[in-house]
Amino acid sequence: MRARTSRVIALCSAMLLIAAALVYRMIQLQLIQGPNVTADINTNVIRQYDEIASRGEILDRDGNVMVGNALVFSVQLDYYRWDKSAQNDVILRLHNTLQEAGLSCSDVLPLNWEMPLRYTFESLDSGDGRKLRRFLEAQEWPSVEELTPTRLFGLLCDRYEVDTDLPLADRRAIVGLRYYLEDYQFSGYNTPVTVVEALDIATVAHISEQSNQMPGVTIQVSDSREYETTAAAQLLGYVGTIPKEDYEERKDQGYTLTDTIGRAGMERALEDYLRGIDGTRVVEADSRTGQLVTEYMVEEPQPGKNCYLTISLPLQERTEQALAETIENIRIKGEASKEGDGADVEGGAAIVIDVNTGEILAMASYPTYDLSRFWEDYAANSTNPLSPFLNRTIQSTYSPGSTFKMCTSLAALEEGVITPRTEIVDKGAYERYADVGYSPRCWVYRQYGRTHGAINVSEALKYSCNYFFYEMGYQLQMEKLNSYATQLGLGQKTGIELPNEKAGILAGPESREARGGEKWYAADTLMAAIGQSDHLFTPIQLVNYVATIVNGGTRYQPHLLKTVMDYTNTEVYEESEPVVLNEVEISESSLNAIKEGMKGVVTEDGTASSYFAGFPIQVGGKTGSAQMTNHSATGVFVSFAPYDNPEIAVCVVGEYASSGGSLAPVAIAIYDEYFGLNLNADE
Repeated sequence: MRARTSRVIALCSAMLLIAAALVYRMIQLQLIQGPNVTADINTNVIRQYDEIASRGEILDRDGNVMVGNALVFSVQLDYYRWDKSAQNDVILRLHNTLQEAGLSCSDVLPLNWEMPLRYTFESLDSGDGRKLRRFLEAQEWPSVEELTPTRLFGLLCDRYEVDTDLPLADRRAIVGLRYYLEDYQFSGYNTPVTVVEALDIATVAHISEQSNQMPGVTIQVSDSREYETTAAAQLLGYVGTIPKEDYEERKDQGYTLTDTIGRAGMERALEDYLRGIDGTRVVEADSRTGQLVTEYMVEEPQPGKNCYLTISLPLQERTEQALAETIENIRIKGEASKEGDGADVEGGAAIVIDVNTGEILAMASYPTYDLSRFWEDYAANSTNPLSPFLNRTIQSTYSPGSTFKMCTSLAALEEGVITPRTEIVDKGAYERYADVGYSPRCWVYRQYGRTHGAINVSEALKYSCNYFFYEMGYQLQMEKLNSYATQLGLGQKTGIELPNEKAGILAGPESREARGGEKWYAADTLMAAIGQSDHLFTPIQLVNYVATIVNGGTRYQPHLLKTVMDYTNTEVYEESEPVVLNEVEISESSLNAIKEGMKGVVTEDGTASSYFAGFPIQVGGKTGSAQMTNHSATGVFVSFAPYDNPEIAVCVVGEYASSGGSLAPVAIAIYDEYFGLNLNADE
């Protein structure tokens, strides 16, 4: 019993001792050490940084990369790893390492690097001049007008505790970067500061090897747009820092004023697909020492989606090459001729469309430019009078000339004005308005003093007989003519994804009045019926108009986006389907008559037959030219192939190219590439 009592007493005593110890520890922690513990906890600061997501790639229909991403290395200074006690030594080591590679750190201090020291700002109103003025005012130092460059340098060396025994270049390097960091407000409240961009891999390796001796100096890896082709510059477009107006529209989507955004072309049109979702990195550091405690990724960045275009890259490249070569050949030939027709040829455009889907297979504009050198060549290209930045396929409008005659033919046939067998006698001069002094003549009468005689609609297309179409215009009048032109998409935007598409002009009294032009006369209808007058259409309208006719009347919306995939190319996010804008009533007999006429243009003695002699694919085409004041005529050539079962349509335009037929070599090169006719030649 006594032993049991002793054990109970011992146990109770132990419990009392433990309780007393716990109470003592609680008092110690809460009352004595509490403020210090709280202070220690509060010394840690947490900051969040964006991890920029990669932009999606742009590929052609077969998966050939047109625009991808290249890794770009830059040097950043990270405040939480930065050793402030040894920062001058770190800066000097970094400076020497970069010098070996021919590089230097960012520097906004407007002082030169050699004796005698002098100011390098253009004026105190310049960027560097204003920064220096603000800096001096903040330090309450004398103004820049009162400070000599040497005195300013001495003050900066004192401020940044630079060893005066160092060579001038070393002192200047330290002062320059310290001044830059102060201007950037380098601290834990800002993101790491980039001090060198575009490092080569050898320099990256050299800096990495010295990482232990350069605390806070980090290598940042980011993406930059990389172009795998020199073609399709106007189509693809470019990226750049977000403009203020775009920022106002997109700031609610998470954009910042320093973000990159598509500025033109498909880069702009596909921005919502191509832009990724940035990640978030968290950094925790001791606010007293600035030393890093920990860092981790809260949210991984999600790269943008890959966009496959309808474009065939080999066809695009061949189209651009053929367009440039043909325009140059027209110029050379014109300069060698007595008349000089075509010697003043300037820009041009060529476009290829799938007639059964509306997919654009190639879209070329001449002259063009190199996207990989966009900013380097910007000044020269922006002042070039031939406007290489202009996408002529959608942003330039041209008189269609005789290529409009298929529209007039269709209207006349479908309205019952004529049948495929109806013949009109070409009398040379059209006399219905002779009483008001207006007697337009057919081109063959004007040039050779003869006529086409009695011809039907197919023959009129083949020989491009103006007289025949004057009569069609007279009988149809503008309301009926424009009804068909509108159904065929002429004089209106096609709705393609690219920005800044032009609508053009459909001739007629209403459109002329709307533009404040002269009164419309009945005789104006004759000119409109042959594709002259006020008609102005884009090449994309013309190619889609031809496609609509030859596919039997279905007008598709032209488009460039084919498929959107996730960044791993394993999941289809979106797939484009053909969009039908409207159906045009075209009887089989009307279609055959028009196609027969277009076949005649490129065979026998048609207006482009000499170019297609012996061509293995049966093609239909139409030439057109528009007379220009003080210039050669602008040429237009439209065509389609194969004749029996059309797959693609082509439109080529040459500014001051003298004739539509002279542009036929571009179409031939396109057909060679598309149908693989050049394979044997390449071998």
